[in-house]
Amino acid sequence: MTANKQKIVIFVMGRPGSGKDTQADFLAKRFNLLKIVTSDLLQEKFKKSPTEPTVQKEKEIFEKGVLNTPSWVVSAVKEKISELTAGGLEGRDGIIFAGSPRTLYEAENLVPFLENVFGTDNLKAVYLETTAEEAIKRISLRAARALDRDPEKLKVRMTEYEERTMPVLDYFNQRNILIKVDGMPAQEIVFEDILLKLEGLEK
Repeated sequence: MTANKQKIVIFVMGRPGSGKDTQADFLAKRFNLLKIVTSDLLQEKFKKSPTEPTVQKEKEIFEKGVLNTPSWVVSAVKEKISELTAGGLEGRDGIIFAGSPRTLYEAENLVPFLENVFGTDNLKAVYLETTAEEAIKRISLRAARALDRDPEKLKVRMTEYEERTMPVLDYFNQRNILIKVDGMPAQEIVFEDILLKLEGLEK
């Protein structure tokens, strides 16, 4: 990326188990981006202020596999973005989000904010299309977190995705920033497909 290139923002979207974290890692390295995982950001807040009533409430919500209160999430993300931009993004060429925004409210409040910071032409959203069956199989194989190992909580997460996150894709499509990619093949093949569809991003 050239020195005078504006900073960029990429959202990597997909149901739980779609491989969005892996692809976000690949893209972060390829385009020199700072990766933000909203769930990690929220867990940092849980640890930082464990006795604060709102934080305690949101932690209980999180541990059920249900999506957190959108306004609280938006506030946390905006705070983080402001902190990062004030520090020059640690020398990076932009930001990449893995799996967020998770609700239409978050999208409607974060996207305009990010467009104001980074420019309206510098946002892209990559959607990894996978079946629910494939996603569940992948999650069962990794089972890295308690949320992954609990079948009931996994069902809740899948339902939350279908009902609350899918509308975000329509919002991205309306803003002409959505790129759809088949997320079923091997991760290297998926990554090559993403790069093809993001062609010109570095120019």
